[in-house]
Amino acid sequence: MIMITETDKISASCRPSTYDISEHNLNMFIQDFGSNVIPIYDSKSNAITCKLDPENKDFAESLYELFPSNGQYYRTTFNKVILETIEYIAQHIVINALLVLELVKYKDATEREFYKLEPIYGKEVKLKRDKVTQIVRDEVTQKLRAISIPLKKCYVIEFPISLGGREKYSRFIKDFIDLSKLDPVMTFSHNQLKQQTGYNLKEHQRLFDIELWTLTKKYNWHHREISGESFSGFYYIYRRLLFQKNKIILRDHIIQELSRIIATISEKVFGHKVELIIEGLVSTDKVDEILEQWKNGKPITIKDIL
Repeated sequence: MIMITETDKISASCRPSTYDISEHNLNMFIQDFGSNVIPIYDSKSNAITCKLDPENKDFAESLYELFPSNGQYYRTTFNKVILETIEYIAQHIVINALLVLELVKYKDATEREFYKLEPIYGKEVKLKRDKVTQIVRDEVTQKLRAISIPLKKCYVIEFPISLGGREKYSRFIKDFIDLSKLDPVMTFSHNQLKQQTGYNLKEHQRLFDIELWTLTKKYNWHHREISGESFSGFYYIYRRLLFQKNKIILRDHIIQELSRIIATISEKVFGHKVELIIEGLVSTDKVDEILEQWKNGKPITIKDIL
């Protein structure tokens, strides 16, 4: 374990926000939207190339410890560092609608200096003009306290405007939570309606499912279903493709923000501006091409779509 002797960190370390596991539809949506936005382990990842322009070996190596991690992957290559970071950011902004990172300078017992982007979480994280306010609960007093971090010390990645932006997405999540509380399966033991004469649980579930599918149409979530009484297998594939297109839009936005961070830090801290280049990714144009083939009944297999 590295012994830290000096740091300029201001924010408090907190665990990221999570939702109640009982909100199972929301948890499935969050998982489906924020996971696998980019291949990391499968063979397709071999076709994806991440590099810096111009090449800078020292800066590339610093990124191994600069970026936050879920600890799920072994960062054995530069490719893995970048791809896993993209996945990390995606998983967090689909929960909180934004991710705020504080650039922290550390010095260890050997006098080695290094930098980390530390995620800022808490009861609430507010952005105001030139500062970030982190609301946390004091471990001793259990009272809430506010920590102010200069905005210029932080990097903010928000949910993309092209998918509705932070405020609209946050409202969507709130609506999702409110609707999930009406799920007859999850609230059956506390459902007061079941005591009423004529109450039909099956009809309640059908109406709830319609409302849920209507709400999630904004992002074309497929609900992990193949087909059902209300929709066909054709529509499922169509909606799944649209959902994948939204994930690619999310991925491209994250890559753009990550490129901005790398360019800024490389120039600010290391004195040499470098750019991140990623090649070999599937584009939204490719999804549009497949969508047209599927809609027009042209020969295409499920394997090709997947």
